[in-house]
Amino acid sequence: MSSVTIGAAPVRECERCEGLWLETAVFELICAHREHQSAILGAATLANEHQAPVSNEEKIRYVPCPQCGQLMNRINFAKCSGVVVDVCKGHGTWFDRDELRQIVEFIRSGGMDISRQKILHEIEFQREQLRAEEQSPAHWKTSVVSFTFDDERLDGVSAAGGLLKFLSGEK
Repeated sequence: MSSVTIGAAPVRECERCEGLWLETAVFELICAHREHQSAILGAATLANEHQAPVSNEEKIRYVPCPQCGQLMNRINFAKCSGVVVDVCKGHGTWFDRDELRQIVEFIRSGGMDISRQKILHEIEFQREQLRAEEQSPAHWKTSVVSFTFDDERLDGVSAAGGLLKFLSGEK
């Protein structure tokens, strides 16, 4: 892999497959700043003018992290982008050809806002389910059983305290 700079972002590029390796901090910078995104889109436009289209025959494969050699996790960026990237939690992200451009386009089209809304709706849905469970008769039965066990524990502690007082001669 060779070191290249896209805008101000240092990346490593595989000359054979045209994949890109970005360290975590660099990827976060690109996700957060439109200037860096513009540089990615500009570089992608130049690269696409000179390259043949990518084949649709995509085999799922796990690739090792270029830094530590451990197999990376495949994740759908933002859980809803449709762009599956390879991530090493400690080191960075591997982007197959055009994936970084697709992610930048996703971000610029409001995809992160959509992702946040989906997550917020999921959290609210789970809260509602929890509230419904807490109000269900089955929950009350478990609460009563827990209460009974707590009472028995308190009775046991009181009895043990009384026994200790008796044995020690306290009145």
